[in-house]
Amino acid sequence: MSDIISVIVPVYKVEKYINKCIDSILEQSYSELDIILVDDGSPDNCGVICDDYAKRDKRIRVIHKKNGGLSSARNAALNDLKGKWVVCIDSDDYVHKDLIKRLYEAAKQYNADISICSHFEQEGDKLQITERIDDETQIFNRHDALLKLVEDKEIKSYAWGKLYKKELFDGVRYPDGRNYEDIATTYLLFDKAERVVKIPDYLYYYLIREDGISFNSSTAAWHKGCHATCLGQEERASYFKDNGYTDLYERSMAKLLPYLYSDIRSGYIVSANTDIAEAKLYIKNHEYDFLNNKIVDEKDKKLLSVYLMNKRIFSLYIKSKKLYKKCIQNIRKIKKRITTSDFCDFSLQAGKTKRIVYFELPCFDNLGDHAIAFVSEQILETKCKEFKEYQLFIVDGWDTDRAIKSLRKHILPNDVIVCQGGGNFGSLYEFAEVFRRKVLKAFRNNKIIIMPQTVFYSDDDKGRRELNADKKIIKGCNDITIFVRDAKSYELMKQYFECTVEQLHDVVSFFDAKYLCEKEKNGIIVCLRSDKESALNAKDKKNIIDICERITDKALVTDTCVKYEVTSKMRREILEKKIKLFGSARLVITDRLHGMIFSVITGTPCIVIGNNHHKVYETYKTFSDCKYIRFVPSLDGLEKKIQDMLNLKIDNQNKVFDKDIDILVRKLFY
Repeated sequence: MSDIISVIVPVYKVEKYINKCIDSILEQSYSELDIILVDDGSPDNCGVICDDYAKRDKRIRVIHKKNGGLSSARNAALNDLKGKWVVCIDSDDYVHKDLIKRLYEAAKQYNADISICSHFEQEGDKLQITERIDDETQIFNRHDALLKLVEDKEIKSYAWGKLYKKELFDGVRYPDGRNYEDIATTYLLFDKAERVVKIPDYLYYYLIREDGISFNSSTAAWHKGCHATCLGQEERASYFKDNGYTDLYERSMAKLLPYLYSDIRSGYIVSANTDIAEAKLYIKNHEYDFLNNKIVDEKDKKLLSVYLMNKRIFSLYIKSKKLYKKCIQNIRKIKKRITTSDFCDFSLQAGKTKRIVYFELPCFDNLGDHAIAFVSEQILETKCKEFKEYQLFIVDGWDTDRAIKSLRKHILPNDVIVCQGGGNFGSLYEFAEVFRRKVLKAFRNNKIIIMPQTVFYSDDDKGRRELNADKKIIKGCNDITIFVRDAKSYELMKQYFECTVEQLHDVVSFFDAKYLCEKEKNGIIVCLRSDKESALNAKDKKNIIDICERITDKALVTDTCVKYEVTSKMRREILEKKIKLFGSARLVITDRLHGMIFSVITGTPCIVIGNNHHKVYETYKTFSDCKYIRFVPSLDGLEKKIQDMLNLKIDNQNKVFDKDIDILVRKLFY
């Protein structure tokens, strides 16, 4: 017989949401449940709704109590558990039908005391992934799990989305009357766990609503939450110090200090004098620890004395802060002008007579952009070995300004400037335009190559403004070639700009990924975007995932935007992991352009869904001869289309784009 698992649902003023929440619990594929609905004195019909559900299902118990807050409600249930395991679900959220089953199986398989799943955030009709994406199951010992919890990236302190052994709550309860109560509690549970497992499955749907506890609709509400967060973090830091966790104490204190600063700033705005006094007293009592903490940012250390000032002096500091920043910026500009040292060494080596300078764009967390940079660099490095008079220089996007200044001192008439490709030409990504325009303006007299792009200007004032700015910059360039990666962009670029425009495939398609492909493929990967370019609503996304899970035992949700910063040093390892993931699947379903291209280069059948403009569809058409890639204009009949693609026999998996590379090489080196 399977273990009974207790499901705790605190209920208060959620009449609009409670039915969906409870229904999702009753639909669980794991049936041995002890469902505890805690009516925390809700003034609406929640209590009646809970009682009605209890009459319909014997697994449900209802506790009616006087209002005491979320912690009080959870604690009431913790005092009356029947299960060997515990799951907490907030009553305005809902869960995947396999939430409890998969968490329980993971805990059993890895002999863990806590198992954690990934979650979606739903706001209106949008379903998004907002936290760091990890595609593999991760197992942590006690110390590493606590470290991840404090770092607040891979593991969060949320009470929900986790399965706990009942014994972990022995002597542990949530603090009554406090928001963000999980920050003050979860670390205690983790410290009692021998092992923690985190699975990549997206099984919890967290609802963002304006009237929710965590939605800070005013400065007063924001301050209240910030102060509660500080209290929990202070208790956590003290616990680590008392229990000899020196490294965890240092990291906790480094995490805490910015919150204390925010607590004081917002406290002045809402006149929360008691909170201000508490925060200042904590800083004063722990000033030595902050100053000698190697993890605390040096800037934060310098601000310690500022935040201990009285209100009048602190107010003067805040008012003068903007002026101070402006002065510092001006000083830095002057220093840049008078400095004689080069930030980048653009000196040519012996035997080299020409430069190729590749300007990357800041790539953030988008692996599509990182793949473009990586493959472009590989091509340029390889070809510079053939054309021995050329020397390659690579400029990281964030170093653009300083690199331009240095390069101006060395630039020769025959040097070639190369700008990164992608889908950022137009009005969607202003940061990319700013960086690219600086390069074009600085080196307008040199040969300039822009790697394959998609162009899109919105039909509004902003779009027209951005287009006019690009027209002016490009017209001022003496020898510029813009490569585009689709026919639509080719037509638009020819219409917009007075320069050479040629069409190539996206450079990532030139990458030979055979070494990252698995011979035995299994499962379906669902790779859907969560940003402004997505055309799918929450219902669409859940429908896609549901269909995939009906068809196959293994359906993995992921994204090519990984929600954490990827540096150039990390790039290759993370890219290879993601591409290998695509190469291991029987099928990919995606609305990501590079989700499609990762499928092309790994020989993986792929169903492509359009985004909210022409980028994905037009690029798809450039791979129209690739029989294992299929564009679907709508989700109608998706299940049949998935089955057809799974049954597809692939004869030629390796696409070759040598002609594209030849065109690129001729333009670069001749």
